[in-house]
Amino acid sequence: MNTLKITHGQSKGFTLIELVVAMAIFAVLTLSGWHVFNNLIKVRERTTIKAEQIAVIQEAYEQLLRDLAQAIPRPATIGNTVETAFLLQNNVFHLTKTGVIDPLQQGVSPLERVYYSVEQEQLIRHAVAQVDQDGNLVPTKTVLLNHVTDWTVSALDSGTNISWPINNNPQATTARQTAAGDTTLPKAVQLNLTVNGQSLRWLFALVNNLPQPNTANGSINQNSTPVVGGAVAAATNTNNQTQPVDQNR
Repeated sequence: MNTLKITHGQSKGFTLIELVVAMAIFAVLTLSGWHVFNNLIKVRERTTIKAEQIAVIQEAYEQLLRDLAQAIPRPATIGNTVETAFLLQNNVFHLTKTGVIDPLQQGVSPLERVYYSVEQEQLIRHAVAQVDQDGNLVPTKTVLLNHVTDWTVSALDSGTNISWPINNNPQATTARQTAAGDTTLPKAVQLNLTVNGQSLRWLFALVNNLPQPNTANGSINQNSTPVVGGAVAAATNTNNQTQPVDQNR
């Protein structure tokens, strides 16, 4: 009688060396993937921070554009002193602006006295609701930018001036005496500043003969004709590429 003999093949598994090699490859791939993911997270964080910084700078730029585009040749009486319509001293500039809205018809003046300064590396907007006042009003302060260095302001007329009015003698200006330069506005204002290490040059043209509101009833004085295209501003980056900005946006 013949006996059927069944032979089972020997089953083979992974050797220790193969397991070690496989684990090493898996570890390398995992580490590489983690590095890629970590770099993506860092790039995203840097992009978000940069976008936020640009947004803040843009908001500050637009606030300056609105104020300077609405500047009018209106002096301000502070106590017994008359400040010129536009005053620039020691990189601090003052101006009188129109355009304040009174939606509730509460008799709020359409005029506002504003000045800008840099204090402790902060660009600050100071605003007083009354152009003529006794000097005891506390301005409303708004911090527009942080980490501001190398701040310089120039008034552009026939030349570049670091003070305005030109040849102004503050001691000769009183409440009863208005100097000839009190209502004179420069043709443009140039700001040079560095924000977060980025150098910027902003140029704002001022409007001549902007219609001035009647402070008694808030209506517009139609005797003044605005110069079309007068309020145009340009921002320049470190590459000196001028970027025009539309004030009507």
